[in-house]
Amino acid sequence: MTATQNAATLTDTTLEVDNLVVDVLTESGWATVVDGVSFSVRRGETLGIVGESGSGKSVTCLSIAGLMPPKQTRVRADTLRLLDHDLTRLSPKEMSDVRGPTISMIFQEPMSSLNPAFTVGDQIAEVLRRHEGASRRESKRRAVELLDRVGVPSPARRATQYPFEFSGGMRQRVMIAIALACNPDVIVADEPTTALDVTVQAQILELLREIQREHGMSVIFITHDLGVVADICDRVLVMYAGQIVESAGLDELFEDPRHPYMEGLLAAMPRMDNPSEALASIPGHPPRVGAMPEGCRFHPRCRYAAEACTGGPTPPLELVAAHHTTRCLRHAELTLKGNP
Repeated sequence: MTATQNAATLTDTTLEVDNLVVDVLTESGWATVVDGVSFSVRRGETLGIVGESGSGKSVTCLSIAGLMPPKQTRVRADTLRLLDHDLTRLSPKEMSDVRGPTISMIFQEPMSSLNPAFTVGDQIAEVLRRHEGASRRESKRRAVELLDRVGVPSPARRATQYPFEFSGGMRQRVMIAIALACNPDVIVADEPTTALDVTVQAQILELLREIQREHGMSVIFITHDLGVVADICDRVLVMYAGQIVESAGLDELFEDPRHPYMEGLLAAMPRMDNPSEALASIPGHPPRVGAMPEGCRFHPRCRYAAEACTGGPTPPLELVAAHHTTRCLRHAELTLKGNP
């Protein structure tokens, strides 16, 4: 199913986030790491969230799922709604009941997410016993079925093995099986293919697409790899320094970027049609937490920055086309290069 075909079937909003702010406790006090993030995810949609490390991608989704450490984190939002759940009003126990049946996560490094002391079958079965009240016999049977569903060979035998006995790609399939155990409405995939080789990465992406087609679930795909975004996403949010700086449908974002940061990310992508061309890079580094520049947060690294970009409040997100927003003051006068 193409992104266009998929978009035509999207009607219901599964997740709605409005003005999400996340503060973390540092040695110097509280610092804002996610600042005013707003977006929605529709049923059956794959939403990509891209940006450099430290841009706030993972913190945004961990905060939505209630997985940030409570004593070191403050999370607030005007709206944080997952289907009929108001996540801002849920207790930790109620949030724990939502995770699994309604929202689940696939983490980047399965070796640090899977418990080395328990077999993979037991770890999948635990989810089924916790959220669905399945018996020990029934949960083990379904764990084998889930391993088979995600393409693990000899699932009955492999269910009795420990995470260290699996390859990186197979461990990631186990993580997907755990995420799918209760047929959630939303899956958050936090860079699930980063540590995998290209062949295994393609297999994992195809598996996620196939599962999504079967169950109609929404997927939030966090990554810094624009090649993966182009392969799997319908719509994309671009984050920088804790803010969304651009959002649009996949094709429009790649062909007609309206923020210099997105232009820089596209220019840094390797191109098969000209492999000898030197890769571009974005100069400088993202700002440190608690030391955000005034004005546009990207202006110290932006070759288009003007005086108006360097002071005052952060530019607002502006609608520049249908379903296309940008946080650039000069978007109307710049012609940025895309990567069709």
